[in-house]
Amino acid sequence: MKTMALLGTTLGFAFAAGLNLYATVLVIGVTLRFGWVALPESLAGLGVLSHPVVLGVAAVMYLVEFLADKVPAVDHAWDAVHTVVRPIGAAWIAWRTIGGAGLPEAVDVAVLLVAGGVALSAHAGKAGTRLATASVGGHALGAGVALSLLEDVVAFVLAPLALLKPLLVFGLVAVALAALAFVIPAGFRALRRWRRTA
Repeated sequence: MKTMALLGTTLGFAFAAGLNLYATVLVIGVTLRFGWVALPESLAGLGVLSHPVVLGVAAVMYLVEFLADKVPAVDHAWDAVHTVVRPIGAAWIAWRTIGGAGLPEAVDVAVLLVAGGVALSAHAGKAGTRLATASVGGHALGAGVALSLLEDVVAFVLAPLALLKPLLVFGLVAVALAALAFVIPAGFRALRRWRRTA
């Protein structure tokens, strides 16, 4: 697999995992389990995601996240815990993705670091948007639930798309990261306002 395509697949997975790690693992695993996408030999390490145990745990955790993410205050606590979980999960998926590509070890490490950073950026954008929405009464308007559903849809679409159209996904992730440069600071400002009024 060519390097840019591999990078597109890896970063697409990382961005999706930053939004919803369990949805990402679940959709990749189901896609592979049912043979909807044929994996090239270099991505054989992802095959473990199609194992029934992995699929079962991912499905249960996705259901827990789906419910937790729709409840005001609980969604913020869930996001706080997943500030650590999502980047680590994304780095693990990246490790499984690039493991068979035969890249130099230094490049492997660099890609893992970038994948963790992309996941953390996506997560921070998600959490920042939620805080900004909640600070203006968004949960009362159902905006929090709508955002949660949108994040799930993006994760479910982006992960398999990263396998099918990695160069397109590479471009989409680059644009999304540029947009997050504006969203993340807004979230931090909302958090400061929330702390002052709490």
